[in-house]
Amino acid sequence: MESFAKLISSLASLAWPIFFSILSFIFYEPLKKIIESARGRRFTIKVAGHELTMEEVSEQQRIILSDLQQKVAEIEKKIDAAAKLTEPSIKFSSPTGGRILWVDDQPRNNSLLVATLEQRGAMIDTAQSTSEGVDKFKSKQYDIVISDMGRPESDKAGIDLAMKIRNLNPTVPFFIYCGSWAARNLKKEALDAGVTTITASGTTLLGSLPLANGG
Repeated sequence: MESFAKLISSLASLAWPIFFSILSFIFYEPLKKIIESARGRRFTIKVAGHELTMEEVSEQQRIILSDLQQKVAEIEKKIDAAAKLTEPSIKFSSPTGGRILWVDDQPRNNSLLVATLEQRGAMIDTAQSTSEGVDKFKSKQYDIVISDMGRPESDKAGIDLAMKIRNLNPTVPFFIYCGSWAARNLKKEALDAGVTTITASGTTLLGSLPLANGG
């Protein structure tokens, strides 16, 4: 009788491992699919109306931080060279409002900058082509226009847009935010077309925009 009791006790101690093994065998394929799905899932976050992956958010943050660090270093050099920084030679009159038209065929790339401007009270409308930008500019009163440089329609789409906007409004501040090559090599052509400022720096762009709230 004692041996039988020990046998029952031994079987009981094995019950949960056996039960777990059976469940694992039964649900192996479903669990495997869930794990693989989790590994491949790209979590997203909504920024300025765009669904960005965490990789995209990190990359935009990296670019902005790198740019900011560079600008801080440049300021430190200027402080070392002069006791007081002189004010920019070009001054912009602050617009009465803060409605911005931003033309870029890849608007998600500007999501963090747009979010920053919106936090400062600016209202942002976006367009993805020169024709769409011109149509929107005609339909509303904009205080500032921002454009990228190259789009599928043209490598100099930003300059083309600037000339069209200048025909409609010769005084509205027009900024081109583009890659470093275009900012260097197309600067004169852009300024001749009526562009206020052309830059590859998000920090410079934000600091140059003549927003009424001092943005």
